[in-house]
Formats: sequence, structure tokens, C-alpha cells
Amino acid sequence: MRYRSESKDKANGVVYTPSELADFVAAEMLKYYLPNADEGVFILDPAAGQGSLLAALIKALVNCGKKIHAVGYETDADTGRETARLLAQMFPSVSIDIRIGDFLEAADNGTAGKYDLIIANPPYIRTQIMGSDKAQEIAKKLSLTGRIDVYYAFLVCAKNVLKENGTAGYITSNKFLAVKAGAAVRSFMLNNYKIHRLVDLGDTKLFNASVLPCITVFSNGKTDKETDVAFTSVYQDSNAAASDKAIPVSGIFQAIQNSGNCAVPDGRVFRFRQGGLNFTSDTGIWTLSSDESKRWLDRVESNTWLTFSQIGKIRVGIKTTADEVFIGGKWEGPLSELELLRPLITHRNAGQIIGDSSAQWKVLYTHYAKHGKKFPCDLEDYPKTRDYLLSHYERLSSREYIKKANRRWYEIWIPQNPDAWAHKKIVFRDISDKPEFWFDGTGAVVNGDCYWIDLDPSAPEDAAYLALAVANSAFTEKFFDLKFNTRLYSGKRRWQAQYVEQFPISYCAGGDAQRLIGIVKEIIAVGSREFADRCKPEIDALVEKLFYK
Repeated sequence: MRYRSESKDKANGVVYTPSELADFVAAEMLKYYLPNADEGVFILDPAAGQGSLLAALIKALVNCGKKIHAVGYETDADTGRETARLLAQMFPSVSIDIRIGDFLEAADNGTAGKYDLIIANPPYIRTQIMGSDKAQEIAKKLSLTGRIDVYYAFLVCAKNVLKENGTAGYITSNKFLAVKAGAAVRSFMLNNYKIHRLVDLGDTKLFNASVLPCITVFSNGKTDKETDVAFTSVYQDSNAAASDKAIPVSGIFQAIQNSGNCAVPDGRVFRFRQGGLNFTSDTGIWTLSSDESKRWLDRVESNTWLTFSQIGKIRVGIKTTADEVFIGGKWEGPLSELELLRPLITHRNAGQIIGDSSAQWKVLYTHYAKHGKKFPCDLEDYPKTRDYLLSHYERLSSREYIKKANRRWYEIWIPQNPDAWAHKKIVFRDISDKPEFWFDGTGAVVNGDCYWIDLDPSAPEDAAYLALAVANSAFTEKFFDLKFNTRLYSGKRRWQAQYVEQFPISYCAGGDAQRLIGIVKEIIAVGSREFADRCKPEIDALVEKLFYK
């Protein structure tokens, strides 16, 4: 074991590399490696762990005719010694040097050296785990901005230790391809590396941990155009069965050059897509580019009137940092009389166009607005609420975020604008396989497991109804997948604001658009989910016609 407990594994971002994945990365690296004229080949794993990546690369080089010098960094001394022993036993003719220490520090102070080949599965440690001070220190050294994961630093530091004609192969989370926090590292890589190969392995579940992996193979240089990069995307097609014209394959990597659906032995069906790297969009995210997807998206853009960002501000729901105190589905007896209780929308209320009203949760909402500004309520004006919150004083007063911000001990951490809850809004789930966007005009508060569009009163009213039709259609699933090329496990999508704000709205004029607007209004008026389900096929067909005609 690389570390001695599961909690330590998680804290240190440990994810073990399967041998088939390690072998694939090593083979891909050698496709782009230009050997030096000198006799030796110097290879590095900056986060060696059990040594599976070094072993894979050594095996791939064993017949290269040159002396192999392998260096690995490992922060755990016991693991480092064991890895050195095993590698020396496996490859007695190879020079093995497992260094106990922090690679990032060695790369920063110039003691790490230079290498022909770097193979890595760096630790995945988010800002929340490593601590904001450490994250800011790393970000400042590497000129990164925003929230960072420590593997960003490993990607950037490759520049310091990669020989001029060397090649690197990194396994990371695929999140950096699309999240806002990854913009700085994406920009750095385009300007400092020639990216040869990207493989987004999506929800293939190659790791035991909840990691959606991505392989990036690169050398020193610059990435100038989309066709420089061979991009493969692999995601499960949860709607397909192995019998649905899917090509049977023995494993993911045996089909990695395929296009279309392939079925692996356990019955899962994956869609393989091939293309280049689209990095020129105004979003700055990296997506797979193909002629087919370009034509489809260009057609959609030509029929777009507005985007979702133009009909209202997209916001996340409230964050209390003490949900067990503020939020619940059962406020019974004396608790039902607390003065500051308000209806709360959560993911339990999700639906398409209309929500599910059967789950009636509430929140103890401790804020109000005056003259456009937000204030915490004075508990002396609400004695029952005061007594209830005082009974949880120890829990509430210990919240570090609240204390550091000099806020009152009983405040909700992110309450949003108290006045805005009265506005009409479109609510949608954070994570779901199908889009679930629904209208709310009740004035309820929205929980942090959902986002909401605070509809702008100055925006055309019909645009909001048309947006509801578009958002809940099969068209939007296709748009999301082609435009953003990102999924979670089991086909689930993360409907983040940065994606939803780009969703298109077609022109409201015309018979098809007016018919859709009428259907949405009727669904909201009837308030029946069964009726909404019956209307779904017609909505799908009409939305498709609006954008692809």
C-alpha cells in the first residue's frame, strides 16, 4: 500500500494506476519521443507510488539499446523503499533511484534534474483538502490563478524538468479540460507544450476512486492548431445495450482508435469519438472537435437568438455550512412555529418544466434585505427562532468560514439576495443524467444542490418559456455533449452555470416557437407531471426543428 490508511490516501490524493492504463500511456509517449544521441535514457515519475508507471515505461524501453536511468519521487518513506526494491528486482540492469521527498520542491529549487521521458499520475488534492494557504503558495510560484488542484502544479512543473526534445505522459482528472479553475493551466499548456494526444476516458471506471481520467501526451513547444492534437473521447452510452449494433471488444484500450459504439465484456457500451482539440472557443474550455460536430453546432448558432445568460443571472442555491441545523423535511410540533421558516426547493423537487411539490422542505432563513442590501435578522425580534438557534450555539459558532468573515454566529454562509426569492425563476439540478429545469413562482428559497436563473423582468417573457422547452429537450442533451464534452459517472451531467449560461434560445416568432411557448404555459397551468410527460415527444421534435432546419 502506498499509504497506511484510506483517509491518508484521500488526503494525499492517491489514486493507483491500473497496469493496462500504465502500459497504454507508455506506448503513446514513445510514439512522439525523439531519442537523444547520447547513450542513456533518463526517465522520471514525479509521484512514483507503487512504481507501476515507471515499470510500464521501462518495459516499453527495454529493447531501446540504451542504458535506462529511472528516477521517482515519493513522499512516503516506507513506500519509496519498497518501490525501489521491487523495481530493482524486476529490472536489475536499470539504474533505479527513488527519492524520498516532494517533487514540486525539487523542481522549484532546481535539484530534480532533466529527463527524456516523464510519466505521471500526480495526486489529486483540491484546495479544500490541501488548505487555501498552501494552494495560494503553489499558485503564486507557478503564476496560476483561481482555485487549483495540486496536479495543475505537476503539469506546469514538467516544463522545468523536461529535456528540449523530451516527451511527457500525464494521467489526470478530466476536470481540468473544462472547469473555470483550469483556465490558467490550459493556457499555460497551449503556450508552452506541443500537445500530441488527449484521451478523455470519462466514466470508464478504470480507477477504484471516483476519478474520471484523462491522458495528455506532450512535448516542449506550442500547440498552434486543432489538428496538432489527436483527441479521443470515451463515455458510456447508458441508453444502448450490447446487442444494439455495438462492436464487441475485449477492453477499452483494444477499441481506443474506434469510432462509434463498442461493448466491453461486462455488457457496458461505450461511445468512442475521434477528432482534434477545439481550444479556440470563447469559453476557453477544451473539447473534441470533429467536422460533424462543427457543422451541427454552427447550424445551431445560426438559429440562436439569445442565450440563457441573457434572460437572467444564474446563481447557485444557498449554502449554510450547517444544514442539519437550518434545513430539513420535518419541522413538527413547536419547531413548526419558528418565525423565520421558509419553503425550500431542493433536488427532491426536480422535474421537467414543473417540479415535484410532494417533498416540502423548509429552511430557517436568517436574512432580510433593506434598500437593496442584505442584513442578518435581529434574533431579539424572533424569540422562538432565537431559542432554537441558541440550542445549537456550539455547532454554529464553531464554523470557521463565519468567524473569519466576521459574520454573526447564526448566519447562513451564502444566503444570496433575500429580495430575489420573490422573483420568477427557473430552477435546475446540479447533477442529473437528464436535464431537469423547472419553473418556480412561489417565492421559495433554493438550496445549494440546485442552481436557479433569476429571470430578468426586462427580458422577453416568452423567451423564458421557450428556454424551459429547450432546456428539457433531447436537443439540449446533444448540445451539452458536443459543446462541452464532459460527463460524470453513469451518464450523469453536471449542469454548471458556466455551461447553462451558453444554452441557446431560438427566435420566438414563428409557428413552432409559439407552439412550444403555448405548451410550456399549459404544462405550468395544469401542474401535472403526467401531462408534462405526454407533451415531451412533441417538445423534443419542435425544439430540434427550431435549431436544425
